[in-house]
Amino acid sequence: MNNHFFEQKDCGLQAFWSSTPQFKTARVSAHLVLPLTTPENAALYALVPNIISRATREYPDYTQFGKRLAELYGASVQPGVTRVGDNQILTLAAAGIANPYAFGGEDVQQALSEMLESILFTPLCDENGLFPEDGFLQEQRQLLETLDAEYNDKATYAMQRCVQTMFAGEPAGVPRIGTREAILNATREGVKAAWEYAVKHAQICQFTIGDGADDRFAQQLVKRLGMRDAVSIETKRHTASGDVKRVTEEMPVVQSKLVMGFAIGTTPEERLAAKLMSVVLGGTPSSKLFMNVREKQSLCYYCAARHDTPKNVMLVQSGVETKDLDRTEEAILKELNDMKKGNITDDEILFAKLAMCNSYNAVADSAASMETWYLSGMLQGKLHTPEEYAECIMNITKDEIVSAAERVTLDTVYKLKGAAK
Repeated sequence: MNNHFFEQKDCGLQAFWSSTPQFKTARVSAHLVLPLTTPENAALYALVPNIISRATREYPDYTQFGKRLAELYGASVQPGVTRVGDNQILTLAAAGIANPYAFGGEDVQQALSEMLESILFTPLCDENGLFPEDGFLQEQRQLLETLDAEYNDKATYAMQRCVQTMFAGEPAGVPRIGTREAILNATREGVKAAWEYAVKHAQICQFTIGDGADDRFAQQLVKRLGMRDAVSIETKRHTASGDVKRVTEEMPVVQSKLVMGFAIGTTPEERLAAKLMSVVLGGTPSSKLFMNVREKQSLCYYCAARHDTPKNVMLVQSGVETKDLDRTEEAILKELNDMKKGNITDDEILFAKLAMCNSYNAVADSAASMETWYLSGMLQGKLHTPEEYAECIMNITKDEIVSAAERVTLDTVYKLKGAAK
């Protein structure tokens, strides 16, 4: 696998490309990274990738656009919107067959790159210079349906409510696609202005991965962008506010949800120790939460912990019977306190390390997972290979895990309490 990276600071671009015969497909993508500010702005930006990827000026309707993708051996274009730390990420990705496998010797990678460049910089507009109204209305409706789907998935909804409560007053507390009101109030003029600002000021992380991948699209972007004033995308680490924030909602659901947010007072250099600590606590079927809270005490249907590296927090989520909400919270805190006292077995540490190394070893299994890995590194300003992280993980000591646990502070507790229907 032949990996390359370069950064062009004067135009706010970081680029990564990896040529490997392991992947018979080519994936070309661009991630526009912008600081989260308000729900209104988040909604406008969230509409941008979905609207501009519907068609291009060269292929101005679904039929022509779909025909062109079919000509490229069934290529596809996928928009997306995510949140990482304090930033909103607008993604445009195109995937198709890798050049060495094109029957007619077509340069599929270049065709996909040109398509993405057209979508990003010269999207289809109507006679008034705005995005077509039918596309705007459809994507607005679909974004509302996304909100409905997340609300109906109570595990997702509970996690979002805990995160928004925990990060209230911080950019990370802004919903990644805005609120229902913000989406309904979005206008075509607002979305067009959001696109113009993103193109001029977003930090851009670009990827090309596949057999024969090269840096041509990155070089196209350098020429297209020129020198420009790109925004800062630093994420501020979360610190405990002092008093534990508690929110309880009641809904007619069969299974109640408990999500607990913890601030971790470790340094950036200790991020892997903090991550390993969270895995020992609740990241595997051999973790303390799974074995003791779920299996031995039968207090919940599931109980898992995950570490949010950019914000340096730990989130523990579980599905429980309503009568067991308080007992489950107490049991989770007991397992954490046991870790602070050093009550961690060698097997618990070893199994957690092996699980993390296994996930690192799987990064190279797909272009999408490689992209996710190196995008995370770009956003943190530090690129490391999965192999380097795996080696570091295996060298972390029990004392370092205990030290990380000692600096964990309960910050937020969100309970979605089942009520009688």
